[in-house]
Amino acid sequence: MPEYSSSKQTTPENIQQSLKNKNVLKYLKFVRVVQYLIIFYFAIMHLVIMGMYLMSKVSYYGHLARGYFNSFKAVICLVVIFSEFIYSKCARNQNMTTTIVQIVFNFVFIILSVVDVVYFMQQFQNIDYGPLTIINENQTQIHWYTKKRTSSMVTVDDVIYSDDSKSNYHNVLINRTDFSFQISDISAQTYNYSLPQTISKFVVMTDIHSNSHYIEQMSSDYDFALFCGDYSYGGMAHEFSKTFKKSHNKPLILAAGNHDSLGQINSLITRPTNFYQKIGQNGFYFLYVLSPDMSHHSHVDNSRAEEAILFLNNNLHLSENDSNVFIVSHQAIYSTGEFGSIKYFTVLMEKFIQEHPNARIRATFSGHDHVFASFYKYNTFFFVNGAGGGPLDPIFEWGERSWTGTEMSGPLQVINDRTLGYESHIQSYQKYTRTEVEIEQGKIKYLVRDLDTGAVLTTFEQKTE
Repeated sequence: MPEYSSSKQTTPENIQQSLKNKNVLKYLKFVRVVQYLIIFYFAIMHLVIMGMYLMSKVSYYGHLARGYFNSFKAVICLVVIFSEFIYSKCARNQNMTTTIVQIVFNFVFIILSVVDVVYFMQQFQNIDYGPLTIINENQTQIHWYTKKRTSSMVTVDDVIYSDDSKSNYHNVLINRTDFSFQISDISAQTYNYSLPQTISKFVVMTDIHSNSHYIEQMSSDYDFALFCGDYSYGGMAHEFSKTFKKSHNKPLILAAGNHDSLGQINSLITRPTNFYQKIGQNGFYFLYVLSPDMSHHSHVDNSRAEEAILFLNNNLHLSENDSNVFIVSHQAIYSTGEFGSIKYFTVLMEKFIQEHPNARIRATFSGHDHVFASFYKYNTFFFVNGAGGGPLDPIFEWGERSWTGTEMSGPLQVINDRTLGYESHIQSYQKYTRTEVEIEQGKIKYLVRDLDTGAVLTTFEQKTE
């Protein structure tokens, strides 16, 4: 009687299929290990980004990275789920409970990613903001944004100012500097605006880059705020709305930065490239010398630098009766930050200041580099105020920089064209700061405040008589 085997007969086809399954299993095991390593890495990165965001340290680039990161994470999870189905088909002894748990885990991961991506997309939506009261020569520019396109209408001391054209962005110019007003599109609240004729204190911040964290925390014990540009990264209006989503109902002066010139923001500021503004007995000259071509390392446009110096020479008479003169430029004249000084512009400015020793130029304010830095030369302070909200510049040894910690003091070595003025260096901080300028009889105080702790890091005093 013939004997029968309960197992399948071994055939060339079965052997070939078995080997094929084994090769597929080896490949899928390898792929699955790699995929889980990637997911683990993404999970850690996700926690880091979320932590940074919760601490209000992430602005435009952080949101952008977070959105791409979560989108890619969701794709990886889909690939993992697909591989699990294939693996379960190929593996003879695969525990289906384990497979189901893995699939559920990945589905949950995808749902969380989708929620995060939706939140990320919301960050690119404009929000109602304003009103901003912007100093504009002898007038006041009232600026606000509404999601719904409406006509611009503001009631000033019972007088209605309106523009019938409908828009999301509203600008109304009022020929006064002391008044009350209402904007029905925003609320029924009455705003009281006044620009003091005698200035006792103003604050300087720059390079906010859509991170309103520190602006929202500002007290209102100042006469006006001076912003030296870079409210954004991409120059988009929604970034501007994030920067000023809380109104302090205080006068502002807004200057342009190189990032703002990439998009719509400069059109919201409505001031020329170079302009003069008188406030009380103080004169402010605003200069813009940067190129919109950000692929160029220095960013400075030589022709714009020459135009800025020409503007100063042609308009210096405007401040001949001012007690104090300040120059504002997004590009720093001297700096310990990432970009440093740009020789062509620095030499032009040095020459101008030396040629006008009686012009009462007390200080220059700038940004661009995300640090605080101070220099004193030609009886003038040179400040970099670029640590207002954007990511701080790194503090490792550059080879041409001297950062070895979060602060530097005293004269530094001039190494190349990017370290001009280092022999006149006073103090630098790699911390979020703002500069508070207090004008008193016969002197000016410059207080540098740590925005995280509220402590005054240092104070500079300048005699004016």
